[in-house]
Amino acid sequence: MKRLFFALWPEQHIRQQCEILTDKLNGYGKPVNPANLHVTLLFLGRISPEQQAVLTKEASQIPVSPITLTFDCLSFWKKPAVLCLTASQFDQNVSKLNEILATIAKQQGITVDDRPFTPHVTLLKKADSVIDIDFAPVLWRSDGFCLVESRSIANNIEYRIIERWPAN
Repeated sequence: MKRLFFALWPEQHIRQQCEILTDKLNGYGKPVNPANLHVTLLFLGRISPEQQAVLTKEASQIPVSPITLTFDCLSFWKKPAVLCLTASQFDQNVSKLNEILATIAKQQGITVDDRPFTPHVTLLKKADSVIDIDFAPVLWRSDGFCLVESRSIANNIEYRIIERWPAN
């Protein structure tokens, strides 16, 4: 069984903006590998091949609009000990996409997080406090979404895109 999630994947220039900000945060936690930067739409967990096939089929039927998120806040989340980019306001298309994906997952018997959806980009793990720095907001434009596999490799995590669905 694969460990999967749906995500918005960044273009290279967005990834570079996040890297520049992460460099400013040097020493405040463990930086996320730049290749792994993303916005999680819905975490699925361990999924059987049969569930994956249905999720992939159903996801391909979702009408997808382009999504724009302006990450203008740096937030510290104590329990997971992460420092992440968040948005003071965000495109409601991303919330609608999260809701549709959650409904599809639940129909397959997959337990999903019922907390309100908060788009974010984790920059640091093992962080221990909020950090107040000035930074230029990160404008994240996404012309689709993807299904991603999380794999453990040599004391690290690697994310691999399995499938992409472009905006209509």
